[in-house]
Amino acid sequence: AGNSSALTDGASACLIMREDKALALGFKPKAYLREFCYVARDPKEQLLLGPSYATHKILERAGLTKDDIDVWEFHEAFAGQILAVLNALQSESFCKNYMGRSEAFGEIPLEKFNNWAGLCPWAPLRGYRGQVNHYGS
Repeated sequence: AGNSSALTDGASACLIMREDKALALGFKPKAYLREFCYVARDPKEQLLLGPSYATHKILERAGLTKDDIDVWEFHEAFAGQILAVLNALQSESFCKNYMGRSEAFGEIPLEKFNNWAGLCPWAPLRGYRGQVNHYGS
């Protein structure tokens, strides 16, 4: 996007491969992709709300809750979209009527979001030496 920072649109790279392949090539895995899903929505009615639908699906598949996640990232281009997704996840009406849930997904604390930029879904792991439960959408 023309108004994006060079820090977020700059030279980032992410290699995704099987662990055995990475080790054979001499790479040390820094993160593991455990789950993923594809979500498509009608652009007329729910443009850019895909992460709202994917978030609970990924956590359910992985047997996790939102409280198990230390660092969140919805890799989307615009802050307004992230705010719309967070609003949808907190809306009992949206979650019941559109996502078929019995209740709202709930709030994700903003202080748990990736503020370190980068294109990779595990950008927070750069330079981080501790244990992180990081799952991106």
